[in-house]
Amino acid sequence: MKRVNIHPNMTIEEVGQAGTHYLNDHWKAVLKEHAPELEKLFPEYEDATYGMYLDKLIPPIWQELQQNGYQSADETKENDFIIAGCFNFNNSLEKAKWGTPAHETRIFWIVLKDQHEEQIGTLLFELSHSHVEFALPAPPKFMVFSGTERNEIMEEIRKLKEE
Repeated sequence: MKRVNIHPNMTIEEVGQAGTHYLNDHWKAVLKEHAPELEKLFPEYEDATYGMYLDKLIPPIWQELQQNGYQSADETKENDFIIAGCFNFNNSLEKAKWGTPAHETRIFWIVLKDQHEEQIGTLLFELSHSHVEFALPAPPKFMVFSGTERNEIMEEIRKLKEE
């Protein structure tokens, strides 16, 4: 897999751009490679199957971020459900009115700290998915937000999806 263009001292916007490039280069290939297995698992595991997909797609970019001094500002608690090594299910939103059963949207967020322990902003990750069958009706995407407080992040996500 191609290296991700991450380096220390990036802004949240630059991190988002690097994530976007990575997704554009890899999401379809990872999906194509693993779709038969994931389609078979979907009837039993339903939504959790998308976490299995993310476990295959996201780790290379998350590892590159960590190797360059970035980390989540949130401490992981014992009962947190972590997907792909970085997405805390508690830090995500999905609303029925954002789509249809065949095209739902869940948005995860990670408040990023840099190598100086300073919060640089929030990395948002949107995953369009189906509750009817294993399918990604739209490409996954990264977005960024300068805010770092939970309530303002949730408000920003609602604004993005409901306007």
